Amino acid sequence: MALMHSVAKIIRPTAGTGRVILSRWVLYVVAMLPGLAAMSRHLEQTVGLRPWFEDVEMPLGMLGFRFVAAELSGGMPLLILGAFAVWILQLVWLAGAVQIFNASRFDVPRKVFANGWVYLGRYVRIAVFSIIVIVAFHLALKSLFDSLATRAELEDWSVQRSLFDLNLWRAALTFTALTLVGTCAFWARVITVADSRRKLRRLPFLVLRLFVRRPASALIFQFVAIATVLFVQAVALWSWRQSGGGLAWLVLWAVLLLAASWIWQLRIRAALAIWQQEDLRETKD
Repeated sequence: MALMHSVAKIIRPTAGTGRVILSRWVLYVVAMLPGLAAMSRHLEQTVGLRPWFEDVEMPLGMLGFRFVAAELSGGMPLLILGAFAVWILQLVWLAGAVQIFNASRFDVPRKVFANGWVYLGRYVRIAVFSIIVIVAFHLALKSLFDSLATRAELEDWSVQRSLFDLNLWRAALTFTALTLVGTCAFWARVITVADSRRKLRRLPFLVLRLFVRRPASALIFQFVAIATVLFVQAVALWSWRQSGGGLAWLVLWAVLLLAASWIWQLRIRAALAIWQQEDLRETKD
């Protein structure tokens, strides 16, 4: 009963829930639509003029999809610049959302982005540490699978085993590592705002201790939540490829982004509910 009560309390909307969800949704839309429009114009001036594209049928087959993807390189600078700006705004949004949902900070104005800028520097430092960990994971996985590829060649493994199985395992482990690092970074950012921390040196220890004491709610739930958000966005992209665009895809895309925004606010409220438990609190440094 206590568990059901806690779940119901987290799901039930509170003051600021609608504003947090809507601001996240707007951030998604502002991030996606200009990029899609710019890339659409770029593709019209490149792929649209290619002879092979005149009689193409929708949805694109995998070969046609690869041809289109190859043409995106010309628009990459614009995409990278837009992605960086959205990443900064996403960090600011997260800090502001945590402050709004923090039960001990009712004195904070209900302004998501205005509240979050003060934590941007600390969030960027967490991101730099996360990137270092990701690079370490990448080098470790690269070394592991390079050695397995060499072994496959020497022992004459089958094509299925040496090519498809190894690539599948590499993709799965890479996704798991990236999601795990993302989960740790998420918790580090929530704790930073919840405790108003200025020094971040104890955050790795605090996150590790949290995973040990609350493995299901702190690690597994958040891991599944972020994987679900990525899956929802991937479904939207796949639906666009299958439908060939149009109004139906835009409506579906907007609904799926709204679902992703709802999951994000649920992650934050669940994280705060866990972190505010007495046995996890400590004097901030």
